[in-house]
Amino acid sequence: MKGILLLSHGDMAKGMLQSSSIFFGENLPQVQALGYQMTDDSEAFEERIGKAIAELDSGDGVLVLTDLFAGTPAHKTTRYLKPGQVDVICGVNLPLFLELLGLREAGGLDLNTLMQTGKDGIRLWEVAQPQSDDDFF
Repeated sequence: MKGILLLSHGDMAKGMLQSSSIFFGENLPQVQALGYQMTDDSEAFEERIGKAIAELDSGDGVLVLTDLFAGTPAHKTTRYLKPGQVDVICGVNLPLFLELLGLREAGGLDLNTLMQTGKDGIRLWEVAQPQSDDDFF
């Protein structure tokens, strides 16, 4: 099973992991969340990322999900990148993460499809407006 590492500025990654428990239960195997705090040393954070990747990789690799492209959490993954083994998707959102958890359990994982799910999860909620007052009666 592919490991999953969520990385974010602040506690967003931990919040996403907690939110996923509503859908997938608690104690998800091979999933961790790390948040980069303002008081963190960036080199120590990079070491924590490396340790988490090593813990999560059972032989099928690790997918790292970060909040921002080129932010500190994403930047600190670069030394661990190994295409097909350790991949990084930047711009994670909850729809993408939940889709990943479902696909991982089902055994199929296509990164392009996964990223499209994240994009499709961003929508403007529009309520249809009645054409006239008569539409209410």
